[in-house]
Formats: sequence, C-alpha cells, structure tokens
Amino acid sequence: MSDDPFIPYAVIETGNWPPTSLMTIWALGAANLKRIDFDLSRPEDTYIEQTLAGLQAKLDRWGGKELPSFGRPLSIIINLEPNKGIRIGLDGSIMDHLDWTMTIGSASMDAGSGKAPLRVDE
Repeated sequence: MSDDPFIPYAVIETGNWPPTSLMTIWALGAANLKRIDFDLSRPEDTYIEQTLAGLQAKLDRWGGKELPSFGRPLSIIINLEPNKGIRIGLDGSIMDHLDWTMTIGSASMDAGSGKAPLRVDE
C-alpha cells in the first residue's frame, strides 16, 4: 500500500467491458476517458456537481452520448477515500454507498518481439 495521501476522484462506469478497441484505449488513455478529477479547493459537498460537469465535458468532447470504446455511461463511482465511495446515477442521485474503491487500471503494449499485444489491466 502506498504512503501517498489518497486524493478523491470519480470513475465513469460504462456499458462496454472489455472496451471495444484496446488500441483506442492505449492511444487516448483509459484515465483520460473514464476518470474525473475534482477541484479540491472546493468542498466535498460539491463532488457530485463536479462529477456531473466532468461527465458532460467528456461526452461533449467525444460526441455527446458515448465514450470511445467504453460506450454509454451507466453510473459513476466517486472514490471518497480508500475503500469508501458512492455510486451515483447520471442524474446525480446516490444509488449505493460502497466499501471499496474503483480503479481504472492501465494499458500496456510490448513490442519487444515484433508483435504488439495490448492488454488492459484491472
């Protein structure tokens, strides 16, 4: 476990898993598509508002309804602290209180053998 302080953030839950194009995820970055960072100078009670604004900004950037390769947003997990969060609906309503943290994972590519397998780690 890291000694770094936990920084709250949100992760968009989407309809497609696995993503439809791993190359898209590798090129754009899963975090760029699914993670929403907060303005931590604002109070915690603005996290839902910030999350919804962040989701809308991402949808606007990518065409309005879906995130590339991940599809339509279904809900959003707001990670408040390690092993504590909330799941909210796209209308901002709280759906669940969670005792876990959602991570995005990482994508990697290995071209050492002349092949370029790509995987998304959870």
